[in-house]
Amino acid sequence: MVTFRLRLDCVSMSTDATRSWRFLLVIGLLAGAVSALIVLPFLNWILVAVILAYVLAPLDRRLSRRLPSSLSAGISITIGLFAIVLPVLVVLGVAAAQTRRLITGFDPEVVFRVDDLIADRFGIQINVMDLQETLSGAISSGARGVVGNVFSIVGGLPELFIGITVMFFVVYYLLKDGDRAAAWLRTVLPLDPEIREDLIDETSLLLYNSLVGTVAVAGVQAVLLGIAFVLVGLQNVVFWTVVTFVAALLPLVGASIIWLPASVYFLVVGRPVAAVALAVFGAVVISTVDNVLRPMVMRRGAQLSPVLTILGIFGGIALFGFVGLFVGPIVLGVTKLLVEMVVRESPERTAAGDPRDGDGRPREPDTNESDTVSTHADAPELGDDGSDRDDRQT
Repeated sequence: MVTFRLRLDCVSMSTDATRSWRFLLVIGLLAGAVSALIVLPFLNWILVAVILAYVLAPLDRRLSRRLPSSLSAGISITIGLFAIVLPVLVVLGVAAAQTRRLITGFDPEVVFRVDDLIADRFGIQINVMDLQETLSGAISSGARGVVGNVFSIVGGLPELFIGITVMFFVVYYLLKDGDRAAAWLRTVLPLDPEIREDLIDETSLLLYNSLVGTVAVAGVQAVLLGIAFVLVGLQNVVFWTVVTFVAALLPLVGASIIWLPASVYFLVVGRPVAAVALAVFGAVVISTVDNVLRPMVMRRGAQLSPVLTILGIFGGIALFGFVGLFVGPIVLGVTKLLVEMVVRESPERTAAGDPRDGDGRPREPDTNESDTVSTHADAPELGDDGSDRDDRQT
């Protein structure tokens, strides 16, 4: 009778625990949904804050060795404001103004000259009017989108002020309490410690390659090509430098999609020296920077395929705006990493003992183990006194 009562008490306690857990889960989901609605209007600013905090984290770590964490975070934010945020805003503002100037000053005669050049050199006739309408429509819509985004931000000054305030508060507390947040994240993730650390390391490597490696190479190429544009006398240099930076983020084509058409443009307008100089500069200097600097700044490990990079850049821009240029590839890269880890750690594969490494490829047999086995198999059998049993029998 006592045993039966104990069983009933255990079942009742288990039922109460399950009910409490379900209630907490429902309340947590509701609170999470409301929190997402609260954060959603400032999502772009928060993403910018995360990127800025990641870039400023090495500087903050060096300062925090000699200064209090709150003071080092404040100094890091001040340096980031004057060294990164303000220059980027100025460049984007000038690029937006030059975009409007480019739209109003678009000359259809250039298209006719291209048509005549192609007809003379290759004997191919092109419907110039359709091409001109297509090009002008594409340039106008794209430029209007850029200008509209910039001036809609500037026009809504209260929203801009609130967004910047949220951004700097997020950056400050990420720098000040980033280690504590990372420790908390490690405690709440319901993952095996080895899997958790592997996920964190791979994500950190992906962030570095996307935010530091790729952006640094694209920035150097854009600046060098912008200087070349100034030397050859191209107008609206800031606009074309920004476009070069975006193009340099794309795999395979890179900045060549900018300097090659620019060389053709100079050839069409009757400036062959500028055309040849720009083509040589792009083929020699810009390509060399890409081939030499990229292996120096990129780390081995998590790399995105060209398809995911292109989808991440354009999809990120469509979803998040300018910040999606950096966030989109990271989101797709983390998703790819999670899928690989789910497949690798699936119960079916673990139970079957599938001998595959982290990349999903068959693991090579351990040569040391096979050598050890063969060595023990070929070793002579020893007796109790340590002598060879075969010799004793002889």
